[in-house]
Amino acid sequence: MSWTRRIVWLIVAMTLLRIVLAVTVPLIDDEAYYWLWSRRPALGYLDQPPMIAYIIALTTLPGDGQFWLRLGPLLIGAAATYALYLLGRDLFDERAGFIAAVLFQIVPVLAGGALLATPDSPLFLAWTLALRFVWQALHGRPGGWAAAGAAMGFGLLSKLPMLLLGLGIGLFVLLRARTWLARREPYLAALLTLVLFLPVVYWNLAHDWAGIRYLLFLRRPADVPPGLPGIGEILFEQFAYVLLLFPAFAWALWAAWRRRGNERFAFLFWTAAPVFAVILLSVGIAGAGHGNWWGPAYLGLAVVLGALWNRTAQVLAVLSGAVVAVGLAMTVIPVLPPPPGTADVFGWEEASARVEHELSSAGSSAIIVADRYQVAAQLGYYTRDTVPATLLPHTDPASIWPRVEQFAGRDGITALDARWSPYVDWNRYAARVEELSPLTIRYHGRLVRTFRIFRLHGLRVESARVGK
Repeated sequence: MSWTRRIVWLIVAMTLLRIVLAVTVPLIDDEAYYWLWSRRPALGYLDQPPMIAYIIALTTLPGDGQFWLRLGPLLIGAAATYALYLLGRDLFDERAGFIAAVLFQIVPVLAGGALLATPDSPLFLAWTLALRFVWQALHGRPGGWAAAGAAMGFGLLSKLPMLLLGLGIGLFVLLRARTWLARREPYLAALLTLVLFLPVVYWNLAHDWAGIRYLLFLRRPADVPPGLPGIGEILFEQFAYVLLLFPAFAWALWAAWRRRGNERFAFLFWTAAPVFAVILLSVGIAGAGHGNWWGPAYLGLAVVLGALWNRTAQVLAVLSGAVVAVGLAMTVIPVLPPPPGTADVFGWEEASARVEHELSSAGSSAIIVADRYQVAAQLGYYTRDTVPATLLPHTDPASIWPRVEQFAGRDGITALDARWSPYVDWNRYAARVEELSPLTIRYHGRLVRTFRIFRLHGLRVESARVGK
């Protein structure tokens, strides 16, 4: 069978599998959050650029069920798989490209971009396309610079870490392709990227640089600690995001550095290394970082592994694939134990139904309140944004959440996972707080989650602020 047929069959098979998952696995918190974005069109948002909101707005025109919400990532994931295959083929050969495309399917942090409606989905496609177009531009197709500039702009409209690819490309050109510094094409490509990103710049300018302030200064509770403990935590997290292939990817980065005399490996090293360096530096200094932020760097390193494929990498890939297969089986076969993460994604539909019931009992003026964006987003999605939802303490004026002042005196209803400690003292924001009977969630007959339900009688205003 030709490599072209193999990649087509791979894309078709994996897309069909992901469709099954798309309609069976509930939305994660961020997907619900971005769905709310899509119902509030803007040139930018507080914590991410707007591309994922635009994609969701387009694909949910026929309906707002989770399949429609995830249709964009399903299509983008298929395109990213093929683009990664073409990148590997252009740099090495079809076999290397095909192996890289297979790795995309079994590395959770990458495969998630082909299923979940998050900014990583368009980011991964843009990153891969930009790599390929720059490589083509450096090797006889100067028009590739314009295409790369467009891909970079698309990527920046998806997620700001796309800047790190620009840094990597700049380092490679400076070190290995200096003649291009005297030509106009790279600068025109950079100008095109900037033009495409101007709407986000304008939004930030109009909102007192809210997105930049959020990125630089807001410390989230989920951030890792600074220094060596945080670096160790980020490294350990990679075994969740990359599974047993993490050592193989680490080796691929080292192998690319050792072979940097070869232009192909130098290109893949310099376009991946800034991601690891900047994130480790950020964690070391300020504790700001998340394990999934390394995802884009694994795209180029997947091509390195495809080119240097060996028995060890093959064994690690098979074992990682087996872990993924077991997780999928646990998702669809009732007699098996619930898969990891079940308690984090299941139950919001039932919790929202309970909240709707309590809202109807509280009167037509009652609203949804929450102490974290994840709760407000999930309740907002499953109530189909028909009830105002806000955060306590106050939200940033640039966020999608309305200010609580306009709801003073009303009642608020919320649901809180019993495993979580409340971020706030509810008594500070209401004349009286009433905890209602809890809600238990079962998955395949097993108790997996309990929600605490609160009614806040007579909301009142406090001066504290929160980010999202």
